[in-house]
Amino acid sequence: SNVEKVVARRDVGGSDGSLEGAEWDPRDLLIRNGRGEALSLVHHGFELKRSPIKHVDYMDQAEVVNKYYKECEELLREATGASFVRAFDHNVRSTSGVAEGRKIRGGNFVQLPAAIVHGDYTMVSAPRRLADLGKPPKKNDALREVCGEEPLLPPEKVSAALSQGKRFAFINVWRNIRSEPVKSQPLACCDACTTSASDLLTFEIHYIDRIGENYFSRPSSQHRWWYFPEISRDEALLIKQWDSSGAFACGCDHDGEPSSTFALHSAFDDPSMPPDSPSRESIEVRLVVIYD
Repeated sequence: SNVEKVVARRDVGGSDGSLEGAEWDPRDLLIRNGRGEALSLVHHGFELKRSPIKHVDYMDQAEVVNKYYKECEELLREATGASFVRAFDHNVRSTSGVAEGRKIRGGNFVQLPAAIVHGDYTMVSAPRRLADLGKPPKKNDALREVCGEEPLLPPEKVSAALSQGKRFAFINVWRNIRSEPVKSQPLACCDACTTSASDLLTFEIHYIDRIGENYFSRPSSQHRWWYFPEISRDEALLIKQWDSSGAFACGCDHDGEPSSTFALHSAFDDPSMPPDSPSRESIEVRLVVIYD
């Protein structure tokens, strides 16, 4: 493929327009069952955690921001050992929810499961997003109503990470929000140790007031994919989106050792499940972690 960059425009409701510059190459892949395997956030870039919590109304922005964000922050403090963890954004995803035009009360529209292999940040956009979090919220920021014109993160924390080289990470907490286990469009993650820099191309997301970047990936026979069948809502999948101490972030061509930078991920159609399985409903919360 000669594609080096793909572009989409995202509106204030959180929805993307068409992708410009993409050449699609659908593939059938072997996706392994990760249950019982020693898959870790540190090396592989993702990890499943048992996480029974008091559930909130995930279709209510205020409940998610004021209650569920705290649950995610506590989960990551335990998982990473970092003292500073802050949730700052989230998406709810559901195929049926999109078909019905459902909107989160006080928030964005429900989104489709992202059935494309991607990573949420790049070498450019990860530090840029951290810098933005030290400024007043942008129009698409979930915490705009809570913070007003106050920065989402203390500027001195951001400065310590960007200017003084303190380690920082972006990690998503992904959760099934239905009472029954996930049976359609589960999430698969690629072992970070099997990703190389030559696999990656940049996906630009043009917001009204900023430009974000993700990584898309070219197919590779080296990629090793995993998923966790029938995730319940009392489990949480932690997915590293960027770690400034990861091998990629430090200039290596291959990721994973001694630490991963991120895990490529995608929703997929699971042929082992009945075709009339109920629509997956999930929430992913984005968190920033700054280490001492």
